[in-house]
Amino acid sequence: MEGLFPYSSLTNNINNRSCFDSQESSKHHVIIMLIDALRSDYVFNRNDSFYLKSIEKLEENGKAISVELRSHTPTVTLPRLKALLTGTIPSFWDLIYNYNSTKLELDNILIQYKIKYPSNKIIFYGDDTWIKLFPDKIFSRSQGLQSFFVTDYEQIDINVTNGLYLELNRMNDWNLLIIHYLGLDHIGHAYGAFNYLIKDKLNQYDKIIEKIYSNMYLNDILIITGDHGMADKGGHGGSSSVEINVPSVFISNKFEYFKKQTKQYLQIDLTSTLSGLLEIGIPSNNLGILIQHVLENYYSNNKTNLLKCLIDDNRRQLYYLLSEKDLFRNSNDLELIRHKAMSLSNQQNLNMILLSILLFSFSTILLWFNIEKQSFYSIIIFIIFYLILKKLVISLGIGSICFSIIVILINKRIKIDYKIKNEDNISNKFLIYYPLFHIISLFSTSFIEEEHQTWFFFLSTYLLLITIEKKSFQNFLCFILSRLIRSWNQTGNKFLHLTDIGDYLNASENRSYLFLIHIISSIIFIYLLNKPKRYNISYLLPIISIIYRWNFIGWLSPLTPLFYYLLLIILIVINRLPIEKCLFCLLYILCRTHNSFIIIVHMIFYEYIYENDARILFLFSQSAFFHLGNSNSFVTIDISSGFVGVPGYIPIIHGIFIYLSTYGLSIVWLFKLKKFERIRYLIEITLINSTFALCILIQRYHLFVWTVFAPKLFYLCAQTAFNLFLFLMIK
Repeated sequence: MEGLFPYSSLTNNINNRSCFDSQESSKHHVIIMLIDALRSDYVFNRNDSFYLKSIEKLEENGKAISVELRSHTPTVTLPRLKALLTGTIPSFWDLIYNYNSTKLELDNILIQYKIKYPSNKIIFYGDDTWIKLFPDKIFSRSQGLQSFFVTDYEQIDINVTNGLYLELNRMNDWNLLIIHYLGLDHIGHAYGAFNYLIKDKLNQYDKIIEKIYSNMYLNDILIITGDHGMADKGGHGGSSSVEINVPSVFISNKFEYFKKQTKQYLQIDLTSTLSGLLEIGIPSNNLGILIQHVLENYYSNNKTNLLKCLIDDNRRQLYYLLSEKDLFRNSNDLELIRHKAMSLSNQQNLNMILLSILLFSFSTILLWFNIEKQSFYSIIIFIIFYLILKKLVISLGIGSICFSIIVILINKRIKIDYKIKNEDNISNKFLIYYPLFHIISLFSTSFIEEEHQTWFFFLSTYLLLITIEKKSFQNFLCFILSRLIRSWNQTGNKFLHLTDIGDYLNASENRSYLFLIHIISSIIFIYLLNKPKRYNISYLLPIISIIYRWNFIGWLSPLTPLFYYLLLIILIVINRLPIEKCLFCLLYILCRTHNSFIIIVHMIFYEYIYENDARILFLFSQSAFFHLGNSNSFVTIDISSGFVGVPGYIPIIHGIFIYLSTYGLSIVWLFKLKKFERIRYLIEITLINSTFALCILIQRYHLFVWTVFAPKLFYLCAQTAFNLFLFLMIK
């Protein structure tokens, strides 16, 4: 991951130059209204009912300027806030820190504002990520609200609005107000981008915008923007147009009628533009370019020298980020200078990518020739020496010597017999060669984005072949079910927008069909759970699930999963419920209602597929991940599953639930693996990892590849971690 994700060459220097020499500001108020997951079409697509009507009215009166911004991936809150505040392009590592933000050390607009105007007050209400980024009392007043409690989309916004209205009644007491609304994002995660609740929420924001505007003085300015967009399904994190495109609306009584512009800007361009509106210096690492027509309209034509100074200052600041300065000394093209500065600010580590290829290949050799756990010490020694010496060749040599010594000492130099003694038929030949086709497919970014198609094809093909060979009704039923559930959740990237069975069932007019499927699934769930051993209290589990999902007992319904978890603990401790059935039970309550059918289908597969061949289980395990609607993109991660039955914010519990709802169905299949089958499964994974690292090396010069490979890499790392756990379980 360190090799793939660009490392930053940013500095901690604080800019001490500005076009505004006076320590006195123009005493105007700046209000930044950030709406989490505000898609671009919620402002610009006025042929639909899902848009902010207040902005349309202000534009008609010539008091609002709207521009479209393109953000960089990953499209999650923390990296996007850093981009807005610093003008930089944060790395993919910030996706991890998104759940536990740390102090922002880089030069940013709030630091610049406090340096220039130390007596001015900054007020904040909203997402507590801001409080974590600025823990040093930079805000004179603030209220941070928990952003990951996604089931709350009403009270969290009410708290922000209450704080906002309080500040509007004492506008002489502050200069910069920042409000960050989360309700829209939370509704998206739970119900999608075009649920009626979205429309209601946009209407609420319209009233808030009108209230703010009615309290603004002549020189005041309101900036409305989003940190990222959201996919139609409601998630975000990927690189689709609806996730990366966000609006930015500038509202002021100083604006006059102007000609609309259709040019798209980068999200980081907002940083330098805000610096101009706040009358401060541009942050030293900023890669953004001024949105000139906004500043021209705000400062009007009588301040041409100021506008020229701002443009020159922006050029100077970008110029100092370049290493080959002489090539651009006489260039006036800000876009050209910015392009070069962007390529220099984020670079990939070729040595680390090569190291990962060697490491995975080394692991494959260890597994193939020697299964003793002691041989893994050589890899640990290799990593330690590399971390200390930072010399790849020397560390590799030391690791190889240690490996040789360990192998000689334990006298295990005989290769394990992995030959599979199977009948010479088509299905077994297919099992031998399908991993090769999968590995070849990893050399194409499109096949990685649409990897589910590969696994669905492999699974259906295998089930069809064994149906023909064995002439078994059970295998034929599994084949029909596999074909049905591949259309249950549309996933991937290219066809994600198409309506699938899950979308049809979740439509408000088809809820009766969804309820019927949930009832039928619950009956089959009870039957399979109590086969062959009967668990009397297990009959309560689907009843609790139905009460919870259909809100049968009002405000108590969200708490019913707690009783479900209690019953599950009793089944495990007292009745000795097998671990695989325990996982199926947990997934049945965590997954969305329409996916209850997917859980049942895999329970049927698990019951009637008697094989423990690693190649077959690997096929079912990979397919299960995609059947639930997951993909190699962050956008399909269902965050709402982490809050099922959890009354408060407990990050560890949320993390475990989200992990299980995403990977749990894949993990279930791994429990069928026997000792040597686990070794073969590990060999399969290490081969895929080394191939994948090679793909990254080949395609590393394409910027697009980051958005495709990064999610897949996280998935492989999660798989590898669990497989290592399986390996250590081997007696």
